[in-house]
Amino acid sequence: MRHFLCLSIILGLLISCGSKSEDSKTDTIRSTLIAAIKARREAKKADGLPKPPPLVLTRASIAHIDKPLIFIDVQKLGFKNLFALVAENGEYRTYLNNAKLSVTLNNGLVTATRGFGVDLLSQGISIPTSDLFNLTNSPKFYTRTQQQLAKIKEVVEISYACTLTRGEIETVTIVEQEYELVKFTEQCRNPERAFKNTYWVDDETKQIWKSAQSVGQQAGFFITEVLVP
Repeated sequence: MRHFLCLSIILGLLISCGSKSEDSKTDTIRSTLIAAIKARREAKKADGLPKPPPLVLTRASIAHIDKPLIFIDVQKLGFKNLFALVAENGEYRTYLNNAKLSVTLNNGLVTATRGFGVDLLSQGISIPTSDLFNLTNSPKFYTRTQQQLAKIKEVVEISYACTLTRGEIETVTIVEQEYELVKFTEQCRNPERAFKNTYWVDDETKQIWKSAQSVGQQAGFFITEVLVP
């Protein structure tokens, strides 16, 4: 409770003290804090309650859905759910679940999360995302940059040197359907931290059908599967 009160007090200070020149940054922090408070309160309410049965998906259960749909497993947070497309802005797609948590992707790469309590404000790479899986006979080298909340109202930018390497073709099963996909491995590191992302990609369309992407040290990896592209 004390933690929630601290967040609420700081949120009030942000609302009352933000200057016009800092409106954009303050709004981003404020919206993330609101989502974090709600997510943590809901988690506390659910603590000790009977766990719902695991979500079982079949191809028949999603056959009638023609709207883009993804399934996300956040292993470190113990969270799995379906997310449907709610907004598009150029190459950016934002997906929302029934608890109003959202994930934004850019050509399949996670660029932002909201409502998980340990959110990623933004993330990008130094080359066009549309080119990432083109001309990959040799490794690709680029920079990955993440913006996160280090403290309650402090946004930090963290950069990593990354290398993308093409692997072999693997058979990947997503809700009873098999895909022949190329496995790509992305190694990213800086002096403080290193992580490895994995992508399973259609070699012709460059569609990412499945991925395991780090969204930060606290949230860990988002395992994402595309059910309806």
